[in-house]
Amino acid sequence: MTSRTLPAVEAPEAWDSLHARSELFTPALAVIAARHALDLSNIVRSARGTSPVFLARLYAVKLIPPPWVAELAFEVAALERAHGKLPVRTPAVVATGVIDDWRYLVTEKIPGVSLREVLTQVSPRALVSIAERAGETLAALHRVSCDGLAALTPDWDAFARERAEVCVAFQRKHKLGEDALAAIPAILDQGTPWVPDGRRGLLHADLHHEHVLLEARGDEWELTGVLDFGDTVVGHPEYDLITPAFFVARGQPGASRALFEAAGFRCDERASRRLMAWSVMHRYNALARFLDGAHDAAALESLRLRYWPVLA
Repeated sequence: MTSRTLPAVEAPEAWDSLHARSELFTPALAVIAARHALDLSNIVRSARGTSPVFLARLYAVKLIPPPWVAELAFEVAALERAHGKLPVRTPAVVATGVIDDWRYLVTEKIPGVSLREVLTQVSPRALVSIAERAGETLAALHRVSCDGLAALTPDWDAFARERAEVCVAFQRKHKLGEDALAAIPAILDQGTPWVPDGRRGLLHADLHHEHVLLEARGDEWELTGVLDFGDTVVGHPEYDLITPAFFVARGQPGASRALFEAAGFRCDERASRRLMAWSVMHRYNALARFLDGAHDAAALESLRLRYWPVLA
């Protein structure tokens, strides 16, 4: 029997029992260091990500289990296309390769700490600035050429229909109450058309508080980097607002306005209802985490007014 460097993962369900076992990945890190002549000494496991990520002094190493290896090509394409074209830093691709049936990606390690790590230290004024920078970054990303990225370009209308069909099951799985679930069809109806026009752009698609990096500037924090393009897709730019509206601007009025305006987005009544529909339909946006009290139609309407306020 041929020995393996990385564990076998025959199905996504098998990954849950292996994910936390960092010792399983140490041999692969040694192979990568030797193969590419990289200094991976004093490497540590990052808390971020579905795939194991390890951080050395100069590099970040991401190991992609077999069920998700197809996504690596998308992430590499997006990183290479966006690098140097945004107002903040993104990691440069250093190396990619194969070990057993796994793939790996080595990028440069860019400085900063995630918004999640220092959220309690961020002042309301700094949050407005961070949200504005996130909006500027998304606007710049959406202007990046998508030519030659056919593999990253789904039928967006079909994607919207698919998300509408599965969103009740998704939200139920993530603990949204039955009264709130019963309100979802009306939210979807009020948000149509879900795709208002033919605009398309390169989307990050998951710009949350772990994927934005901050550095201290004086006594405030500033957004200086963006990580993890593993969910990148070519789609309608409004979809890219969902995650940062909830996890970066965090429903704070000044920060929401800054995010929207910097991204070139105007939140009128129709857009507010459309973005609430997408908040329900988004692939990762579990709404229950944002509801402290009742799970009903009124709570979802309050959620819409908080995160998608109509701004004059």
